[in-house]
Amino acid sequence: MLSLLDILFPETIIKVITPLTKMKTIQPSINLWDRKEKYNGWTDWTTWNVALWINNDECFYNIAKDCKDYMDFLYEMQAMIGSFATPDGADWGEANIEELNEVISECN
Repeated sequence: MLSLLDILFPETIIKVITPLTKMKTIQPSINLWDRKEKYNGWTDWTTWNVALWINNDECFYNIAKDCKDYMDFLYEMQAMIGSFATPDGADWGEANIEELNEVISECN
C-alpha cells in the first residue's frame, strides 16, 4: 500500500528499493597484482596510492589512527563508510596488507 508521501514523491520509492551497488572505478593497469616491479618503493601502485591517501588526507588519517591494523581500517572504509576505493581509483582491498599494517601502526 502506498502512503501519501509515496504518491506525492515517487522518486523516493526508487531510492529505497534500489539496492546498494559497489562504486565503479577505473584503475590503471599498473594496479594489477601480477606485476613484479615495485612502484615508488611500494609493492605496487595500489599500495603506494592507499598509503599516500592515508598519510595525506586528514579524514583517512583520523580513521587510521583509531584502527589496530589495516584489516580494521579496510572494514571501516568498506562496511562502515561504503568506500571501496581511494578518490582516484585505487581499490582499498587490493593493497599489500603487510606494508599498510606498518602505515597504520605509524598513525597510532
